[in-house]
Amino acid sequence: MEVRHFFARLLVAAMCGLAAVHGAHAAPEYRVTFVGPPDSRANAINNAGVVVGTYPANAPSSRAFTSRGSGWVDLPAIGSASNATAINDRGQVLGNWSAADGQGGGVIWYRGTAHTIGTAPASASTRYVGINNAGYIVARAVVDGAERSFLRAPNGAFHDLGYLPAIEPVTEVHALNNRNQATGATGAFSRPEMPFRAFLWTRGVMRDLGDFGSTPNEGNDINDRGQVTGYLAVPTGGAHDRVAFIYEHGRLRDIDGRPATGMRYSQAQGINNHGHAVGDSDHLSGWVYRGRRMQSINALIDPASGWNIQLPRDINDAGQIAATGARNGQYYAVRLDPVRPSLDAAPALDADAAAEIRLLDQEADARDATQQ
Repeated sequence: MEVRHFFARLLVAAMCGLAAVHGAHAAPEYRVTFVGPPDSRANAINNAGVVVGTYPANAPSSRAFTSRGSGWVDLPAIGSASNATAINDRGQVLGNWSAADGQGGGVIWYRGTAHTIGTAPASASTRYVGINNAGYIVARAVVDGAERSFLRAPNGAFHDLGYLPAIEPVTEVHALNNRNQATGATGAFSRPEMPFRAFLWTRGVMRDLGDFGSTPNEGNDINDRGQVTGYLAVPTGGAHDRVAFIYEHGRLRDIDGRPATGMRYSQAQGINNHGHAVGDSDHLSGWVYRGRRMQSINALIDPASGWNIQLPRDINDAGQIAATGARNGQYYAVRLDPVRPSLDAAPALDADAAAEIRLLDQEADARDATQQ
């Protein structure tokens, strides 16, 4: 997430935060756990409940950290600044680093060691954003003045994801699942706002997910069932009106739930294999969607805790949520743990999807064995 977008979303969330915090409460459904220092933000969580994120360190530098829910651990420093963007179930943490002289690149932290990653072909600037259990990575890079997106294989080979037809096309990948499907946004380079289209990329083919009558649209996350979530612009009069959606089986579903007659702002950031999503909005602050409706997370925690959960970022299959919250005027990375964890297993994948994941996992196991 870009820093300017992060703080802009904090401002929007804060505007509706007090209403959400002081709304009606039933028995708490989530416990809030500190996982980062002051001014930290959570970026991702894996199925073991490990959260990764970033916090300011010797400003303007930043530092990547990881947490299992009991304090946090700084990841080995690379350059003058680093950030953690993703983590897979093997415990590999993906991030980016930069140096004071302008040099930088990607990094994988694994078993206490930092392994740097080079830039994409013909690119002087590459940002790594997602990693799956087999070690495949998605990245954005500036090539010949345009932003392109790539799938990087564990052997270091890069595959350009391409773009949907447009004049001066731009593609921004945001997430990758364990089947090597990716999602993000693509469109023409223009100002002040690019007319992005949300996409699903599968085996070299990029599919336009459609729209609700306007742009920009973006896919922010994808689960192993191929469900995509993010936001779609809506033509209700406001320049920045948008609603959170879930795409599955070729169809778009508006999960905001409010009438289309008024101004609306919501977007989803993460989705798990149950199809449960998290995000932020102008009326609920941070929210969770568990198949029926978007619910304010602040209405699902103990009001006496003083937390305002503003920016949920990711949700795992156990229902744990990585988020940024505020308490006593200070922001922290937090993890939300269900008070009564669900014992339901994530929905089974279809046979082809399960076979794809098994094959990729076997390849990853073989690589791990040769590196030991």
